[in-house]
Amino acid sequence: MSLLIDLVRAAGERNGKRRVLVYCAGFETLGELESYGAMDLDGDLDGIPRAEEGAAEILVLARTPTDLRRAASLQSLLAMATRVVVAVEETPHWYTAPVPSPTPAHRWRSLVELRVHQPEAPAWVIEARFSKPAPAGRTLAATARAFAGHRMDAVAAPVAGLAGPGAAHWRPGDPNAAPSPPEGPVPDRFGARGADLVVRTVDEAPPPWSGDEDPADRPVAELMSWERLGRPGGGRILQAGLGDLSEPRTVPPVDDRSVNPMGFVTVPSLGTADLSVESGRWAITCDGRTLTAFAASGAVTDVDVNRIRQVRGVRVDWRRGHSGPVAALRVVTGLAAAGVPLVSEAVPRWAGALGPELARLITSVDEPVLKDDLEREEHSIRLRREALRGHGVRARWEQLGAPARPSQPVSVLLATRRPEMVGFALEQLARQRGTEFEVILALHGIPATHPGVAGALASFERPVTVFEANEESVFGAVLNEAAARASGSFLLKMDDDDWYGPDFVSDLLLAHSYSGAQVVGMVPEFVYLASIGVTVHREQVTEQITNFIAGGTIFAERSAFEAVGGFRPLPGTIDAQFQHAVQAAGGQIYRTQGLGYILRRGNVADHTWREPIGTFLRRNKRQWRGFRPSALMELPPEAP
Repeated sequence: MSLLIDLVRAAGERNGKRRVLVYCAGFETLGELESYGAMDLDGDLDGIPRAEEGAAEILVLARTPTDLRRAASLQSLLAMATRVVVAVEETPHWYTAPVPSPTPAHRWRSLVELRVHQPEAPAWVIEARFSKPAPAGRTLAATARAFAGHRMDAVAAPVAGLAGPGAAHWRPGDPNAAPSPPEGPVPDRFGARGADLVVRTVDEAPPPWSGDEDPADRPVAELMSWERLGRPGGGRILQAGLGDLSEPRTVPPVDDRSVNPMGFVTVPSLGTADLSVESGRWAITCDGRTLTAFAASGAVTDVDVNRIRQVRGVRVDWRRGHSGPVAALRVVTGLAAAGVPLVSEAVPRWAGALGPELARLITSVDEPVLKDDLEREEHSIRLRREALRGHGVRARWEQLGAPARPSQPVSVLLATRRPEMVGFALEQLARQRGTEFEVILALHGIPATHPGVAGALASFERPVTVFEANEESVFGAVLNEAAARASGSFLLKMDDDDWYGPDFVSDLLLAHSYSGAQVVGMVPEFVYLASIGVTVHREQVTEQITNFIAGGTIFAERSAFEAVGGFRPLPGTIDAQFQHAVQAAGGQIYRTQGLGYILRRGNVADHTWREPIGTFLRRNKRQWRGFRPSALMELPPEAP
């Protein structure tokens, strides 16, 4: 906090008697900042200066990048200024410098100076100076985007209205959100109503709503404390429906763009920790040391997750000593979404908003299971899948009534010279669940009438396009021909001889959603060395921005694929060439967990990647005789 206070003092000295406004997000108390007139964006916003009002300088101070994203949802409320300072007190170690990328909008034309610096780790400060007053919210939103990898930060759903204290918890990271007073209405926007769906946070006696919308009323955090619920008359909260915690939609979502599996540690250095009460807050302690204490609201931040990445697992204590049921549910869903391995005894009846499957997963594993690194990661992946898909921002708004997201069309590019492998490859695709896709099958120098090909296609029930590529064409050119026939927004390159788990495609879609990377894939963590009948589990770092993923798992946005011209027309090394081109063009590659994929390694001459077998026998965590897939592959040991 001392750094932030120094920034505010410096602003006061620079501006003398000219007006300086200070906005804060993520702090339990403002402390000394209150003496400078600081406004809490997580609190009651009545009396906040109007957006059209001016100031000489505006400071936006956030505790973590997660808190900054929540503040960005309220960016339209911020006033105008010729100097804007955005500071984040603590950031996880994997964040790079948050250099804003100004859009071409006319408001940025007056930018004359932009400075990004780290006065002391792990804080970041962004200072923007304009030749004339500009909306401070633009700089805030651009900085939040910079922390998130410059991906367009909006939720593809109707415009969201946010009313009441802390309402931004329901729509983090959406600068297109429409804030409004608790009584409404949502201000009109360019001649149309300001929002399509409204979430309003209320106390026991909410004011009448003056807008045309029918807001979804949700309790403010303080209302849902055990203390308030236990007072005489506390039952009225439940009777009014505000305390109904039987469904996920009654709890604010996880900000899945900042709280997710990124940074997961496969071999942790600490033992199992406890999630329990400390000074009225949920906290995680390990070996008598508090690793992190969560906000009273229960909102989990990226910094919280970073502080506990080295723990082997977390025991959840459901006793009623914590601040309240909503806070409890938010902490648990946030940790699950981040892939923190959770174990628990029976989940209490009031925690139904977890959803039956997440509640089952948390209680399905005993603590000794977490001692095995592989079983621990398998449990983590099951938890994160369920939490991200059921408690992320988009999912929550669909539960509130927003239209379901359109299907995300994926085109699988499958090129083969081996008719005997077509049936095997299509079997791997037939196992996929949770997503729709089409297959573009490129028969490289083999006829479609070949019995092995025709028989496999006859039993395959997914959409498939088959074409015969010229035998003389090089591999990269054949894949580009396949891509030209694809109709999907995403292109996925798969190999004809590798094994793929049933959630392989849906896991890549999920990783694309939370990572913001243009290209996503897995690493060859499990390799079956067919020539000697050995399975190796290689030591790999996953859930990170990277420069390498396995060629048989390349999942790319079609726009990124086309921007770099697809694969180079070469007979080999096309995967590495493509990945280099994406990065050279400013794109990002994300490596997600690798337990849904097994690379088959046979005779070196049969592979375009001609690495000797000895490469796969080094740096291994484990190796087994025979075929030994991860449990997530859902394959029998005799699969080969």
